Order: sequence, then C-alpha cells, then structure tokens
Amino acid sequence: TLAKETASSHNSDSLKILLLVPMYVWIGIVFPRSHKEERFLFPIYPVLCFGASITIDEIFDAFDGLVRKNMTKIRSKTSKLLTGLVLLSPSAVISISRSFALYHHYSAPLAIYQRLYSDISTRLNLSNNESTVLVCTAGEWYRFPSSFYLPSNAQLGFLKSSFSGQLPQAFTEFGSTNQSVKVQKGKFNDVNKEEMDRYVDIQQCSYVVELVPSSNADSNDIPECLQYMNSDSSGQWHLVDSLNYIDVDATPALHRILYIPIASEGRVVHKKYSLYARSSSWDE
Repeated sequence: TLAKETASSHNSDSLKILLLVPMYVWIGIVFPRSHKEERFLFPIYPVLCFGASITIDEIFDAFDGLVRKNMTKIRSKTSKLLTGLVLLSPSAVISISRSFALYHHYSAPLAIYQRLYSDISTRLNLSNNESTVLVCTAGEWYRFPSSFYLPSNAQLGFLKSSFSGQLPQAFTEFGSTNQSVKVQKGKFNDVNKEEMDRYVDIQQCSYVVELVPSSNADSNDIPECLQYMNSDSSGQWHLVDSLNYIDVDATPALHRILYIPIASEGRVVHKKYSLYARSSSWDE
C-alpha cells in the first residue's frame, strides 16, 4: 500500500511538472525581449493559474502540518481555516487594493469617451447636421479604448505627435475581408515606419481628447493637442469634461500600484484627462 501511494505521488508530481514546462518555455522566450507587454502572457494564463494553485496547495499542506504539529490540541478543520486565513488574507487584501487603484487612478479614459459618446449623441439629436464628427487625439492615441465608444457618425483622427511609429488605420466598410484590402487607401509597412497619411489637421476636428498636466507642472510642457488648439484660427474650443488621471512620474511607486485609504491622500498626483469641443462644430 505504501509503495502504491509513493508511486501515485511520483506520477502526480511528474504530471504537474509536464504541464508546467510550457509555461517556463514561454517565459524563457518572452522575458529576454526588450519590448514586453502584458498581452504577451495571454497564451500561458491558464498554466499560470494552474501553477499558482499547485503552489498554494503545497504551502497550505506544509503550513497546516506545521500548525498541527506544534498545536496538537487544535482540530483539523480549525487548523485548515487558520492556515487559509494566514495564507490567503494578505493576497486578498492586496488584490482588492490593486483593483481600487486601477479604478481610481486609471479609469478616466473610459469615462471620458463615455462622456464623449453622450455629448455627440445629444448634440446630434438637437441638430440637423449629420456630417461625420472627427474626434482627434495626439499622444493619447494608444489609450483610445474601442470604436464602440464612438457613435456611428463619429470617427477617430490622429494629430501629429512625438510618436514616430506607424499608427492604426480605420477599417473600410468591408471590415477585415480581402475586399477591404483592395480598396484601402492608406499605406502600410512591416517595419513600424511612420506613415504621414494617418494624420489630420486640427481644423478638421470637432472634439479633442488630451492628457493635461497639473497646474504645478512645467509651463513649457504644453500638451500637443493644446498647442494645436491654440494655433487654430477656425473656431473657439471649450472644455467639456475633465477627470483625474494619475501622474505616474510624480506619484510614489507604492501609491501608483495600490490604493491605501487615507495614506494615499496627498501622495497621489493627478493630471487631467480632458475632453474639448469646438464651439462652432454644431452651429453650421
């Protein structure tokens, strides 16, 4: 019986190792790369969860055995409950704190584009002007969440920024089919080289989305979109909405990562994620 239990345990350990090998292979491929993104880990998320569960189970058994060995009067159920609280409570608290930090510090782009959708829809209902509304951004192009945040009569436009790589291009009416490739007017390349046909002029824009530094920031550090709006003689711009977005350079690492009630107050520095509208856009 003991031999069978030993063999079974050995087979179980071998199976665990076999299942975890692909995760380490993938990590070995991705981590040495100079450019890393979280999405590179998507293929191994299930195996990461499996590995984490094995780790917790092994630690749980070891800690439970230690508790019962040194506290002989404690019951098995009580021992396991105590072990679970000790091991999992810190992880739960940190996870909740991280979730709150993501919501409080980084959710402004989603909220601003929701506000944009509402503003365009409201103005469209009050106006007979059904022409395409161009929503422009410069350096904040990569925080644009999805075209689902734009009404059917709105389109995203890019203003020239310090980014010098290749920007995305809108799908044609044929979507991602071969026919779309045939009628696509924009240029593409496979070396991430900048294509100038992606950019629009500020005079074409009806809305602008920009991340604006706090009032204490360097006065010479004027966001690119604000520079474009200041130089635009075709119409006046006004602020529609502005929400807090964390200034990662000015905020201590601990308070960037976790939300700590009371302690985070005064430690977190914010920029303003702002939505601007051209005052004359819907008057024509």
